[in-house]
Amino acid sequence: MQLKQVLNIWFSSQILKRSIKTAIVVGTILALINHGELILSWSLTPQCWMKMGLTCLVPYSVASWTATKSKLEALSLS
Repeated sequence: MQLKQVLNIWFSSQILKRSIKTAIVVGTILALINHGELILSWSLTPQCWMKMGLTCLVPYSVASWTATKSKLEALSLS
């Protein structure tokens, strides 16, 4: 497995789109769970905004990694 091949798959438009959608949905749910009170009271600090942004990176990374691994396994089987 070459790094170039992994990066090409990871940043392919199909995986990018799907991972971004996943990050938006799951990241929003996680932000509401973790910062719901601050969101509802309009008391978000710049630090909270940063944490919510980073929270969205987790589902994005998991979705991208899973899709990339799946594609790599499919390529190795063919």
